[in-house]
Amino acid sequence: MNTKKQYRAAAAALAVLVLAALLLFAGGSWLEKRSRKPETRTELPQAEQETVELNGHTYKKRDGLTTILVMGVDHETQESYAYRQAGQADFLRLIVLDSNNKTVQQLQIDRDTITPVTVLGVMGDRYEPVEQQICVGYGFGDGRQTSCEVTVEAVENLLGGQTVDQYLSMGLDGISTLNDLAGGITVTLEDDFSAIDPAMTKGTTLTLHGDQAETFVRTRRSIGVGTNEARMARQEQYIQKLATQLDAEVKQNQNFVLTAYDAMEPYLYTNIPRGQLANEVWAAKDYERMDTIKPEGTHEIGADGFMEFYPDAASLQQAVLQLFYEQVE
Repeated sequence: MNTKKQYRAAAAALAVLVLAALLLFAGGSWLEKRSRKPETRTELPQAEQETVELNGHTYKKRDGLTTILVMGVDHETQESYAYRQAGQADFLRLIVLDSNNKTVQQLQIDRDTITPVTVLGVMGDRYEPVEQQICVGYGFGDGRQTSCEVTVEAVENLLGGQTVDQYLSMGLDGISTLNDLAGGITVTLEDDFSAIDPAMTKGTTLTLHGDQAETFVRTRRSIGVGTNEARMARQEQYIQKLATQLDAEVKQNQNFVLTAYDAMEPYLYTNIPRGQLANEVWAAKDYERMDTIKPEGTHEIGADGFMEFYPDAASLQQAVLQLFYEQVE
């Protein structure tokens, strides 16, 4: 990747801070049949297409884009991992930075999304992609570069070959550190977490500190209706507040970026250089944050008993257009 492209990769207002903030997890499987997967598929714009014709409109590929994939891993950070023991990329979010229009867009990716995922052998040899949950590819790798690269490829496959430039992953043990860097996040509990923490009863308003943040964003099966969608909604509520507080810190103190990065570094693996990141976060602190894109789709239980999510083809097509293209007048 050239230097100009690397610098653009960190050019969002929250860049790594929000990237790390988004590393909230969605582990486990929801074993309840919801609906059948669609039988028809809509053609996605391919990465090499500079223009796309759709419904009588012409769209062209936008310039000045950089994409960063954020991964939250359901495993504590380690120096090394045995084969298939690196965990799963249970939280996935694509950040698209537009240096021309000064915007940040985010694509929320369900961990159970079925898409072609490259399989790695025990010696690292590569096999043809297999249709499976997008989260599982991370475990084939080393918990670092190869795990991230396999997951990046799976996201690119999902999006019709659109390029993901850079990536950042974080182990689950970084959640409480990130939360406390922001001074704690105040929430009103719509579910009862008291079986895990007696202070976290339904209806209580409290500021989450330490392990309470992980409890709030990760717990699923024993909480409320127990669905991944309910947890993702809870995560989105948390993310919005966390991002606001981190954003305020960034705007007040340029050095906060490096302070936060250094505190989070033990839990992170990324190909975004530290110095470039800090400079560009500060330079682009006023980028406009667009609403998070959440593709519609259906869930069903697969033959192996695990939940599978099939994005609605038209919804995914629209997401790709919104993230990577602009309509020609």
